Amino acid sequence: MSRLIQVRDVKFRLWPILLAAVIMQLCLIPARELARWIYHQNTELLSGHVWAFVGMAILFQALSGLLGIMVMRHFLPEADSHLRWPPARSYVGLAIVVGISMGVIMLLADYGPDIVSQTAPQAAYNTDLSGALGWLTVMMSTGLAEETIFRGLLVGMLVVLVPGRIKIGRIDLPIAAYIVGILFAVAHYHSFIVDPLHLAIAQQLYAFIWCLVYVWLMERSRSLLAPIVAHGFGNAVEVGLVILMMRAWG
Repeated sequence: MSRLIQVRDVKFRLWPILLAAVIMQLCLIPARELARWIYHQNTELLSGHVWAFVGMAILFQALSGLLGIMVMRHFLPEADSHLRWPPARSYVGLAIVVGISMGVIMLLADYGPDIVSQTAPQAAYNTDLSGALGWLTVMMSTGLAEETIFRGLLVGMLVVLVPGRIKIGRIDLPIAAYIVGILFAVAHYHSFIVDPLHLAIAQQLYAFIWCLVYVWLMERSRSLLAPIVAHGFGNAVEVGLVILMMRAWG
């Protein structure tokens, strides 16, 4: 077991984890609520276009993540946000393959019974051409917000404040990856309110695993580009396939 799992150079502190949880909420909630306010103030223009609200939330969250990175660079200059163009191999090709695979896995986890019964999923996505393109565009951009916040800001901060690495087999990642993976899963807590328990648990599990994959891509490429691409392709592939199911079986 010691050869399979190796933990080294760990200096555990609780306060940075609590700080990261607070920062996560400060980046996510105000941005989402601002987007919600703008959406409701323009209901005549945006009614029926929920993807527009999601797009605004992603934009504002990406900006809040960038602001957080600026603050981090000031107070914690040794932290690496990986907010750069890949200096060598980009890993974008691998990220696309990973993202497509993720999208299929999420589809099976989220809509397996619908696929088996060939029933149109009960989802809020538009199935007309313009609405579907809106959703796909928004889903492709999700990594701009979530990777900036979770990998660039939170992992970057915790690698310094909670140092240490965990090696499982050939996978060697900072302990920060696992901490942020838990925070990333917790950020999707709403699934426990609106989804069946088994589905909510599945979503928590793959959210945690995807976080580790994104950190692996980030460290290998030394950039946020690959995880942003993988994240966007994963969400866009799942949503695109759901829209096709709704059109085919609705």
